[in-house]
Amino acid sequence: MRLLVVLVVFGLLITTCQSLDYSLTKFSIAIHCPSGELGLWNAKLSIFHHSKTEYLATSGGMTSDKFQLIEIEGYSYNFNERAFMLLEVDSRCKIKTSILPGNEYEMPIPKDNGHHYAFRVYNMENAEDLTDSEAYEYLFMKYLEKDCAMNECKGSTREYVAKGCDIFKNETSQCIKGYDDTLPKYCQKEGSPVGAIIVLALVIGVFFYCRKKKRSKQNVTGTMSGSGTISGTTKQSSGTNNFNSGTPTGTPTGTPTGAPTTTGGERY
Repeated sequence: MRLLVVLVVFGLLITTCQSLDYSLTKFSIAIHCPSGELGLWNAKLSIFHHSKTEYLATSGGMTSDKFQLIEIEGYSYNFNERAFMLLEVDSRCKIKTSILPGNEYEMPIPKDNGHHYAFRVYNMENAEDLTDSEAYEYLFMKYLEKDCAMNECKGSTREYVAKGCDIFKNETSQCIKGYDDTLPKYCQKEGSPVGAIIVLALVIGVFFYCRKKKRSKQNVTGTMSGSGTISGTTKQSSGTNNFNSGTPTGTPTGTPTGAPTTTGGERY
Protein backbone atom coordinates (compact mmCIF):
# COMPACT_ATOMS: atom_id res chain seq x y z
CA MET A 1 0.00 0.00 0.00
CA ARG A 2 2.84 2.35 0.90
CA LEU A 3 4.55 1.54 -2.39
CA LEU A 4 1.36 2.41 -4.25
CA VAL A 5 1.10 5.76 -2.46
CA VAL A 6 4.73 6.55 -3.24
CA LEU A 7 4.23 5.68 -6.90
CA VAL A 8 1.11 7.85 -7.10
CA VAL A 9 2.89 10.82 -5.52
CA PHE A 10 5.90 10.31 -7.79
CA GLY A 11 3.60 10.16 -10.81
CA LEU A 12 1.88 13.38 -9.79
CA LEU A 13 5.24 15.07 -9.35
CA ILE A 14 6.35 14.07 -12.85
CA THR A 15 3.04 15.23 -14.34
CA THR A 16 3.26 18.56 -12.53
CA CYS A 17 6.82 19.17 -13.65
CA GLN A 18 5.94 18.31 -17.22
CA SER A 19 2.86 20.52 -17.16
CA LEU A 20 4.99 23.50 -16.11
CA ASP A 21 7.34 23.14 -19.07
CA TYR A 22 5.65 25.88 -21.08
CA SER A 23 4.96 29.61 -21.01
CA LEU A 24 1.58 31.32 -21.21
CA THR A 25 1.38 34.53 -23.20
CA LYS A 26 -1.68 36.79 -23.28
CA PHE A 27 -2.30 39.75 -25.56
CA SER A 28 -4.74 42.62 -25.00
CA ILE A 29 -5.17 44.36 -28.35
CA ALA A 30 -7.24 47.27 -29.62
CA ILE A 31 -7.74 47.68 -33.37
CA HIS A 32 -8.94 50.97 -34.85
CA CYS A 33 -10.36 52.01 -38.22
CA PRO A 34 -10.45 55.86 -38.12
CA SER A 35 -12.45 56.43 -41.31
CA GLY A 36 -15.14 53.79 -40.88
CA GLU A 37 -16.25 50.51 -39.38
CA LEU A 38 -13.92 47.57 -38.88
CA GLY A 39 -16.42 45.04 -40.16
CA LEU A 40 -15.28 41.43 -40.11
CA TRP A 41 -12.10 40.93 -38.06
CA ASN A 42 -9.88 37.99 -37.17
CA ALA A 43 -6.90 37.38 -34.89
CA LYS A 44 -4.51 34.43 -34.86
CA LEU A 45 -1.70 33.49 -32.49
CA SER A 46 0.73 30.85 -33.71
CA ILE A 47 4.21 29.36 -33.37
CA PHE A 48 6.73 28.97 -36.19
CA HIS A 49 9.05 26.03 -35.52
CA HIS A 50 11.00 23.76 -37.87
CA SER A 51 9.54 25.58 -40.90
CA LYS A 52 6.01 24.78 -39.70
CA THR A 53 3.28 27.03 -38.33
CA GLU A 54 1.10 25.74 -35.52
CA TYR A 55 -1.87 27.82 -34.39
CA LEU A 56 -2.27 28.34 -30.65
CA ALA A 57 -5.47 30.39 -30.59
CA THR A 58 -7.87 32.21 -32.89
CA SER A 59 -10.53 34.85 -32.34
CA GLY A 60 -12.90 36.71 -34.62
CA GLY A 61 -16.16 38.55 -35.04
CA MET A 62 -18.07 41.34 -36.75
CA THR A 63 -18.51 44.95 -35.61
CA SER A 64 -19.90 48.18 -37.01
CA ASP A 65 -17.72 50.18 -34.61
CA LYS A 66 -14.38 51.86 -35.27
CA PHE A 67 -12.80 50.07 -32.32
CA GLN A 68 -12.57 46.46 -31.21
CA LEU A 69 -10.93 44.90 -28.17
CA ILE A 70 -9.24 41.55 -28.80
CA GLU A 71 -7.96 39.29 -26.02
CA ILE A 72 -6.05 36.20 -27.08
CA GLU A 73 -3.66 33.82 -25.32
CA GLY A 74 -1.63 30.73 -26.08
CA TYR A 75 0.62 28.16 -24.43
CA SER A 76 4.05 27.59 -25.93
CA TYR A 77 6.62 24.93 -25.08
CA ASN A 78 10.23 25.88 -24.45
CA PHE A 79 11.90 24.40 -27.51
CA ASN A 80 15.60 23.63 -27.64
CA GLU A 81 15.78 25.06 -31.13
CA ARG A 82 14.92 28.62 -32.04
CA ALA A 83 11.18 29.19 -32.30
CA PHE A 84 9.04 32.29 -32.80
CA MET A 85 5.55 33.41 -31.94
CA LEU A 86 3.43 35.14 -34.59
CA LEU A 87 0.45 37.46 -34.12
CA GLU A 88 -1.83 38.25 -37.06
CA VAL A 89 -4.84 40.59 -37.02
CA ASP A 90 -6.94 41.62 -40.02
CA SER A 91 -10.19 43.46 -40.69
CA ARG A 92 -12.27 44.94 -43.52
CA CYS A 93 -10.90 48.42 -42.82
CA LYS A 94 -9.47 49.94 -46.01
CA ILE A 95 -5.67 50.08 -45.87
CA LYS A 96 -4.06 53.35 -46.98
CA THR A 97 -0.44 52.20 -46.97
CA SER A 98 1.55 49.46 -48.65
CA ILE A 99 2.39 47.93 -45.27
CA LEU A 100 -0.10 45.41 -43.94
CA PRO A 101 -1.08 46.42 -40.38
CA GLY A 102 -1.77 44.07 -37.49
CA ASN A 103 1.11 41.64 -37.90
CA GLU A 104 3.99 40.79 -35.57
CA TYR A 105 6.54 38.24 -36.71
CA GLU A 106 9.48 36.52 -35.04
CA MET A 107 8.63 37.32 -31.44
CA PRO A 108 11.03 35.19 -29.33
CA ILE A 109 9.21 32.71 -27.12
CA PRO A 110 9.87 33.19 -23.38
CA LYS A 111 11.62 30.23 -21.75
CA ASP A 112 10.88 30.69 -18.07
CA ASN A 113 7.64 28.71 -17.67
CA GLY A 114 5.99 31.95 -16.66
CA HIS A 115 2.99 34.12 -17.33
CA HIS A 116 3.61 36.82 -19.93
CA TYR A 117 1.27 39.52 -21.21
CA ALA A 118 1.38 42.36 -23.69
CA PHE A 119 -0.60 45.44 -24.73
CA ARG A 120 -0.80 46.60 -28.33
CA VAL A 121 -2.93 48.78 -30.59
CA TYR A 122 -3.17 48.73 -34.37
CA ASN A 123 -4.40 51.43 -36.70
CA MET A 124 -5.85 49.07 -39.30
CA GLU A 125 -5.89 51.91 -41.83
CA ASN A 126 -2.30 53.06 -41.45
CA ALA A 127 0.40 50.67 -40.24
CA GLU A 128 2.87 53.54 -39.83
CA ASP A 129 0.73 55.27 -37.20
CA LEU A 130 2.42 54.40 -33.89
CA THR A 131 0.78 57.20 -31.89
CA ASP A 132 -2.90 56.28 -32.04
CA SER A 133 -3.97 57.90 -28.74
CA GLU A 134 -7.66 57.13 -29.33
CA ALA A 135 -6.95 53.43 -29.66
CA TYR A 136 -4.82 53.40 -26.51
CA GLU A 137 -7.54 55.17 -24.55
CA TYR A 138 -10.09 52.63 -25.78
CA LEU A 139 -7.76 49.73 -24.92
CA PHE A 140 -6.91 50.82 -21.38
CA MET A 141 -10.43 51.99 -20.55
CA LYS A 142 -11.74 48.52 -21.40
CA TYR A 143 -8.83 46.90 -19.59
CA LEU A 144 -9.33 48.93 -16.40
CA GLU A 145 -13.07 48.30 -16.38
CA LYS A 146 -12.59 44.55 -16.63
CA ASP A 147 -9.65 44.19 -14.27
CA CYS A 148 -11.22 46.31 -11.53
CA ALA A 149 -14.53 44.49 -11.83
CA MET A 150 -13.08 40.98 -11.84
CA ASN A 151 -9.63 41.27 -10.23
CA GLU A 152 -9.97 44.18 -7.78
CA CYS A 153 -7.61 46.26 -9.96
CA LYS A 154 -4.66 44.00 -9.06
CA GLY A 155 -3.38 44.05 -12.63
CA SER A 156 -3.90 47.78 -13.04
CA THR A 157 -0.77 49.22 -11.44
CA ARG A 158 1.50 51.28 -13.63
CA GLU A 159 4.35 48.86 -12.95
CA TYR A 160 2.26 45.91 -14.15
CA VAL A 161 1.11 47.68 -17.29
CA ALA A 162 4.64 48.92 -18.05
CA LYS A 163 5.88 45.33 -18.32
CA GLY A 164 3.17 44.56 -20.87
CA CYS A 165 3.95 47.73 -22.82
CA ASP A 166 7.63 46.84 -22.95
CA ILE A 167 7.01 43.76 -25.09
CA PHE A 168 6.73 45.83 -28.27
CA LYS A 169 9.76 48.10 -28.02
CA ASN A 170 8.80 50.47 -30.84
CA GLU A 171 5.61 51.47 -29.01
CA THR A 172 6.64 51.26 -25.35
CA SER A 173 6.62 54.99 -24.61
CA GLN A 174 3.33 55.61 -26.42
CA CYS A 175 1.75 52.63 -24.67
CA ILE A 176 2.73 53.94 -21.22
CA LYS A 177 1.51 57.42 -22.16
CA GLY A 178 -1.79 55.91 -23.24
CA TYR A 179 -2.21 54.31 -19.82
CA ASP A 180 -1.20 57.51 -17.98
CA ASP A 181 -3.68 59.57 -20.00
CA THR A 182 -6.53 57.08 -19.58
CA LEU A 183 -6.25 56.37 -15.85
CA PRO A 184 -7.50 59.82 -14.66
CA LYS A 185 -10.47 59.59 -17.03
CA TYR A 186 -11.35 56.17 -15.66
CA CYS A 187 -11.02 57.40 -12.07
CA GLN A 188 -13.47 60.23 -12.81
CA LYS A 189 -16.17 57.79 -13.85
CA GLU A 190 -19.02 57.59 -11.37
CA GLY A 191 -18.68 54.62 -9.05
CA SER A 192 -15.18 53.77 -10.22
CA PRO A 193 -13.40 51.60 -7.62
CA VAL A 194 -10.05 53.01 -8.70
CA GLY A 195 -11.16 56.48 -7.60
CA ALA A 196 -11.84 55.17 -4.10
CA ILE A 197 -8.48 53.37 -4.03
CA ILE A 198 -6.64 56.53 -5.01
CA VAL A 199 -8.39 58.57 -2.29
CA LEU A 200 -7.52 55.91 0.29
CA ALA A 201 -3.89 55.84 -0.86
CA LEU A 202 -3.65 59.62 -0.59
CA VAL A 203 -5.07 59.55 2.95
CA ILE A 204 -2.54 56.89 3.99
CA GLY A 205 0.29 58.84 2.38
CA VAL A 206 -0.66 62.06 4.19
CA PHE A 207 -0.92 60.19 7.50
CA PHE A 208 2.62 58.78 7.28
CA TYR A 209 3.98 62.10 6.05
CA CYS A 210 2.52 63.97 9.03
CA ARG A 211 3.75 61.33 11.46
CA LYS A 212 7.31 61.60 10.16
CA LYS A 213 7.14 65.39 10.35
CA LYS A 214 6.05 65.18 13.98
CA ARG A 215 8.86 62.78 14.86
CA SER A 216 11.46 64.91 13.12
CA LYS A 217 10.40 67.97 15.12
CA GLN A 218 10.84 66.02 18.36
CA ASN A 219 14.39 65.17 17.31
CA VAL A 220 15.39 68.76 16.60
CA THR A 221 18.26 69.86 18.85
CA GLY A 222 19.71 73.31 19.18
CA THR A 223 20.71 76.12 21.43
CA MET A 224 19.28 79.59 21.54
CA SER A 225 21.58 82.55 22.20
CA GLY A 226 21.06 86.29 22.37
CA SER A 227 21.09 86.44 18.61
CA GLY A 228 18.33 83.85 18.47
CA THR A 229 20.04 81.00 16.58
CA ILE A 230 18.35 77.59 16.20
CA SER A 231 20.10 74.55 14.74
CA GLY A 232 18.43 71.28 13.76
CA THR A 233 17.31 68.99 10.98
CA THR A 234 13.90 68.15 9.61
CA LYS A 235 13.27 65.08 7.46
CA GLN A 236 10.52 64.77 4.91
CA SER A 237 9.28 61.87 2.84
CA SER A 238 7.51 61.56 -0.46
CA GLY A 239 5.61 58.70 -2.01
CA THR A 240 4.25 57.65 -5.34
CA ASN A 241 1.15 55.57 -5.84
CA ASN A 242 0.62 53.62 -9.06
CA PHE A 243 -2.55 52.03 -10.27
CA ASN A 244 -3.83 50.07 -13.30
CA SER A 245 -5.88 47.01 -14.32
CA GLY A 246 -6.66 44.26 -16.70
CA THR A 247 -6.17 40.59 -17.27
CA PRO A 248 -6.21 39.53 -20.90
CA THR A 249 -8.06 36.40 -21.66
CA GLY A 250 -8.24 34.21 -24.72
CA THR A 251 -9.25 30.83 -25.99
CA PRO A 252 -6.35 28.52 -26.70
CA THR A 253 -7.16 26.23 -29.59
CA GLY A 254 -4.12 24.00 -29.62
CA THR A 255 -1.18 22.70 -27.67
CA PRO A 256 2.22 23.15 -29.31
CA THR A 257 4.28 20.04 -29.75
CA GLY A 258 7.99 19.76 -29.41
CA ALA A 259 10.72 18.76 -27.02
CA PRO A 260 10.13 20.86 -23.91
CA THR A 261 13.13 22.10 -22.01
CA THR A 262 13.70 24.95 -19.63
CA THR A 263 16.87 26.98 -19.97
CA GLY A 264 16.90 30.39 -18.38
CA GLY A 265 14.42 33.16 -19.19
CA GLU A 266 13.76 35.48 -22.10
CA ARG A 267 11.48 38.45 -22.75
CA TYR A 268 10.51 39.76 -26.09
